Amino acid sequence: MKVDNSLNERRDILDLLVRLKGDGISISEMERIGHKFQEAGKRALRPLVRELWRENSGELITKYTYILDFFDTQDWLDQLIQIALKRQDLAADGKAALMIALEGYGVDVHSPPFKQEKTGSGGTSLGQQVQGAMQLGEEGMVTFLDDFLSYPAEVQQIVIRELCHSGDSQSPRLLEAMLWHEDRDLVHSALAALGKIRDPHAAGVLQDFLADCDAELAPFAEKALRRLRFLGVAVPPPRKLLPFHAGYATPPDGDGYRSLLLSRWAGPDTVSVLYMQVHERRGVLAAWGAGELTLDNFLAEVDGFRMQDNLIEVAPAYLLDLVRDALYWSRDLCYLPADFYMRRGIFAGEDMTPARFTEKLTGLPRSRRLSFQEGEHLAQRLFADTFFSGWFMADQRVYDFAEEYRSGKGEQVLERFCAELLAPELELIRERLLVSADLMRRCGRDSFEVARVVGLADSLVDNPLPHHLHPFLRRFAMESMEIARESLERGDDPPLRAVEEL
Repeated sequence: MKVDNSLNERRDILDLLVRLKGDGISISEMERIGHKFQEAGKRALRPLVRELWRENSGELITKYTYILDFFDTQDWLDQLIQIALKRQDLAADGKAALMIALEGYGVDVHSPPFKQEKTGSGGTSLGQQVQGAMQLGEEGMVTFLDDFLSYPAEVQQIVIRELCHSGDSQSPRLLEAMLWHEDRDLVHSALAALGKIRDPHAAGVLQDFLADCDAELAPFAEKALRRLRFLGVAVPPPRKLLPFHAGYATPPDGDGYRSLLLSRWAGPDTVSVLYMQVHERRGVLAAWGAGELTLDNFLAEVDGFRMQDNLIEVAPAYLLDLVRDALYWSRDLCYLPADFYMRRGIFAGEDMTPARFTEKLTGLPRSRRLSFQEGEHLAQRLFADTFFSGWFMADQRVYDFAEEYRSGKGEQVLERFCAELLAPELELIRERLLVSADLMRRCGRDSFEVARVVGLADSLVDNPLPHHLHPFLRRFAMESMEIARESLERGDDPPLRAVEEL
């Protein structure tokens, strides 16, 4: 059975982008990176294109366009043309790199509209960057917001002032995303800025925010809305909340990562979508979304994710509980992914107060204590079950142990593996098993089988056996080393660490 390692792969994509930025990277290494992107498919293409939307260096643009060649041209050429046409902030070397790449793919860069483009001799002011981002639509705004989140506080305040006075019809949309930031000073500034924009859209943003914001922020939103009314701005009628369309989740993998996908009706035949990658203790790590997709396009997106993810359809209410849990574990993050802020409206009308999901793990069926033989048989079946196809550890130390194990050291390696990598995570592994059992129950799996998984989780507590002799832990370790061994035999590079872990 094919093991689902897509979450590890997607975390590595970000690290590959970092490696591309390094000095002295060879053509052969770029070839290897290109093949890894090619294997990952469209999931790797989007972050690569997003880097192109924001990159100014001609050297890096050349590297990125080189990697694009590993994808079907029809999937990215239109985007590259749009970047060349719309980005006014590019220096001469960046513009030249784009034009050379396009010319190489048969685009006549000497004809309109290319020859009408302004040639730049340097960067632009912050105000021009803000304007340029809004002119690029939602993709440009998400890219700009991604950069904005890392700016110093004083620069963020300058950006908000630029948005307030820009006169662009898209500025309320960008300010709306900022309203969900964790920094209250930033939120207050965004509210004040919305209260100065004489546009019904700004009034609508404030009215919608009032319906969902924390009580402590309500007076500031009301003040901004009163100011707009005083200025004669028409306040649109209250929004009509449409129901959720669908929810999908993957079971947690062996490192505690999983994917969540939520869709909600945006119109009679369109849906808005938010896709997230989350971790059981680190919260929301990445997000992508779309404002309006036709049902056919949405189903195509789901099919694309399912090619690499074991996406399981679940009730939207259950998915919201998982998002609240991810938000609970995100509390120590300085900020969340830009797409999450841009798509925060998908949760309109819902109480999204962060809360641990494990506190809702009540009512799970229980079984009698499992015998050693029952645990062994159950562990063997579980690692052949699609719910557990991602249960392996992806860590450099796993590769080290796999090398030792295949050299014939057997039990000693298993004992050290379990002591070093599994014993410190025992409570997390137990929780992961319970969460998986709960998902199995919700998906209609046999209650007896679910109860046995719960029993397996309970057996990790006060277990008298050494860790490497526990049936599930032993199988977990062996499965992880087997996957690492196969990877080494294929000549794959050792696992990369995700950017958020650096």
